[in-house]
Amino acid sequence: MRNKIGFLSAIILFLICANISQAQRNAGYHIGVVQPVLAINRGDVRYFYQNDFYAIGFPMGINFKLAGEVKFDFEFVPLLKPNVDLDKPYEVHLLYHPGFLFPIGNGLTFGFRLAFETGQGQFGFTPLLNKAFEIGNDAVFFIELVAPGRFGPNKNSGYTQVFGLHVGFGF
Repeated sequence: MRNKIGFLSAIILFLICANISQAQRNAGYHIGVVQPVLAINRGDVRYFYQNDFYAIGFPMGINFKLAGEVKFDFEFVPLLKPNVDLDKPYEVHLLYHPGFLFPIGNGLTFGFRLAFETGQGQFGFTPLLNKAFEIGNDAVFFIELVAPGRFGPNKNSGYTQVFGLHVGFGF
């Protein structure tokens, strides 16, 4: 039930944002791959090559230019987590990842996203630093450093700080 409510809320938010000042906004989109590199929780460090931590995500999003150069970006990230040692061969989670992007010059962008992850029951935020390289008319290749902070899923799970790398294309 929580997943359905979260999904419906995300769709409603998307529809509201899509209708805000249609005359002034420019829409764009992006696709990519994100690889969490390490996670720190209560002094325990987990690395991407460890079976119990490894996951890979496939971000896709749409953004809307707001006042000035600021953009509202609504991103969905299906996350695939292979389970080498378990009966279940893999897990798939969906991350709802709305946020704002603030260009800071020279192809650099600072961003801040909220994070709501289904399946794992985690929530949190993701600051990011993005460097874009033009590859043609209205297209860029980008490299993004992400630093997701997550709470949950259990009461005693504490806070987990993750660091990762996101590469992709924007149009």
